[in-house]
Amino acid sequence: MDIYKAPLLIALPLVASLACNAPTSDDMDSGGRVGAGSVGGSSNAGGTNGSSAGTGHTGSAGDNSTSNGGGVGAGDAGGHTSSSGGSAGRANGGAPSTGGNAGTHVAGSGSGGGAAGHGMSGSGADCKAPTEYPNLFVTLSGHTQADSDAKVAAAWNQLFNPSNNNTVYHDGPGSDESYVEDTGNNDVRTEGMSYGMMTAVQLDKQTQFDRLWAWVKNHMAQGTTGEIAWHCSTSGSMLSTGGAPDGEEYMATALIFANHRWGSTGKFDYGKEAQWVLDLIRTKYFNATAHIVKFVSGSNNTDGSYVLPAFYQTWACFDTTNADFWNASVKAGREFFAKAADSNGVIPDQSSFTGQSMGSAGSDAKRCVMNIMMDANFFAADPWQTNTYAPAFAAWMKSHSDNSAAQFSCNALLGFGVPDATGKPFVDKLWSAQIPTGTYRYYDGTLYMLGLLHVSGTFKLWF
Repeated sequence: MDIYKAPLLIALPLVASLACNAPTSDDMDSGGRVGAGSVGGSSNAGGTNGSSAGTGHTGSAGDNSTSNGGGVGAGDAGGHTSSSGGSAGRANGGAPSTGGNAGTHVAGSGSGGGAAGHGMSGSGADCKAPTEYPNLFVTLSGHTQADSDAKVAAAWNQLFNPSNNNTVYHDGPGSDESYVEDTGNNDVRTEGMSYGMMTAVQLDKQTQFDRLWAWVKNHMAQGTTGEIAWHCSTSGSMLSTGGAPDGEEYMATALIFANHRWGSTGKFDYGKEAQWVLDLIRTKYFNATAHIVKFVSGSNNTDGSYVLPAFYQTWACFDTTNADFWNASVKAGREFFAKAADSNGVIPDQSSFTGQSMGSAGSDAKRCVMNIMMDANFFAADPWQTNTYAPAFAAWMKSHSDNSAAQFSCNALLGFGVPDATGKPFVDKLWSAQIPTGTYRYYDGTLYMLGLLHVSGTFKLWF
């Protein structure tokens, strides 16, 4: 990605991957892209999410649930330390458990059981978004909802206020458009534009959303069949004609959310625009055999931070004509992470479609924990994410600290998948951090904003 955002380069030792019992299924790099064309309610057993918590991680588990000591029951949803009997365990491999869909971690510990988590039954589900979104700032860190809301608002008001000296959001060059600036490189990237769009739709900022999308359409889009150019100057001149799938993936998902949140009768037909971007992603950026997103359109490998199974689930519910394709991508994405992660949960920037490492973990890899843990939070469909990955990566990060805001903002989502005592320091670190400022505030700031949205329960699946 950006040349300045590589303070952490983790050499990947030749160790076994964090395996799960799942079925086996133009260049760009972190120094700058020079790719092709370059110049998710609660109830007891039988309900949606078991809310009566089991003892620790060993409560009575529903069908298809797995865990050390007898499976993940709804005790996991109840906050990990409750003592009353559990039910309705997590589904294995994306299928719903017999007793109902699996809960995921919310807050709350104590003998009576905490508030239940939420979940969806996995690939091919009935496409109902979660009814509750846990706020870890409240449940783990002990802050009030009002304080949490104020923290999110403060980040928006600094990072996305064109009048603020530490903003990343600027108006122009046209009167009806705005862009997110990579402040370290003084340019505009689809990554940042898509993060801005996602932030805007989550915070109900339709005016800013429309201005960002107008900029993409005016300066990055190349008709309805060409790729969306990943790299432009702040004046709108195209610096590369190749695309970057991570940006398009967030754009498509943000447009789907906008369509459902605001409707498509205003300035843009969000639904039509979303379908255009999804078709572009499916036909140019996915390996149709592996069902894994490519690094760039002509590559034979992937970037783990581009793999977003939680988003693919929403795509399957929106793009019903291609639902089978996207459902297969949900499954493949989850399996990919289990193969690509080493024994510490570290995932390299570059991997083969089957998860073999092709290098070290740099700035892109910081986002993998967010991709995995948002999926665990919204859908709770893959036990590997919380039983194996989250504890291993939390332990690794505890002993290999990366103090970049980009990394600790993503790490805070570990609170959705580890015991409260383990997750709280990660959540507390995000809470106590200052809003990123200075030259390199772009990558740190946009991921800080996304981290706040997830951890505060503000990031919702609008589909």
